[in-house]
Amino acid sequence: MKREHEARIQRIYSATGVVESLPLLMTFPIGPHVPNIDVEQIHFAMLENSDYKLFPQGSHIHINRSDFDFQDNDPNFWPRAQKALTDHYDRRIQPELVERNGNAHLTIAGFAPIPMLMKLGALIGDKNRANVMDLPNDGWLWDKRDTCPEPSYTYDVPKILPREVSVVVSISGQVTPPVGREVIEFRAALPNRGIIRKESHLQHFRREFDGFLQRLTGAGARVVHVYPATPLSASIEIGRMLLPKTFEEIHVWEWQAPEWKQALQLK
Repeated sequence: MKREHEARIQRIYSATGVVESLPLLMTFPIGPHVPNIDVEQIHFAMLENSDYKLFPQGSHIHINRSDFDFQDNDPNFWPRAQKALTDHYDRRIQPELVERNGNAHLTIAGFAPIPMLMKLGALIGDKNRANVMDLPNDGWLWDKRDTCPEPSYTYDVPKILPREVSVVVSISGQVTPPVGREVIEFRAALPNRGIIRKESHLQHFRREFDGFLQRLTGAGARVVHVYPATPLSASIEIGRMLLPKTFEEIHVWEWQAPEWKQALQLK
């Protein structure tokens, strides 16, 4: 049985198109909730979601600040959390990417406040190959049902915009618009928490949101304030797509009832 198992694994690894991926996990407290990610569950989800074409490396990186001694409504949370994440990236993630000389592949699973997920995405960028996971309550497994509908999105960007704008992103819920600047909204036709349920859904979202960003820059927006209600995976992907070379400043806000509060800056 052992020899048969080894031969089976060897056939899988030698098959065309199989990719070895480095699991990258991140946990930060969300209010009073202390998240937890099981790396073995991530390994299984990587295999299942890819039909055994994506294999976990022997090592993984876990940025685990679930024991952070500040909650996200504390005024010191965001500067400290941002510094902790940037330090982890410089010390643990960047060396892995450099060592692989542009040939690295990451599988990212993050359970953290939306601005932290966006910051992680911004640090990694869109030049590094990556699969982003979602649906932690379903074991990080994509929905394989044929009846699972693909979300649709809508936005209306004027031909001319001021240099500084507010961007509302309503995907997992309906966002309360901020006041004080011109507001442009990117929204799902039917916002809900479990809206992105397949990898194809996430790729469709990337294409739609990328087109939205191109319209923003084409209209003259250069300083962007983002007000998000987004799933885990979309939050990370937005960070990867909001390129510093395109926008001069990118600010992310977080809803803390009854108002929006500025969280961090991606650039």
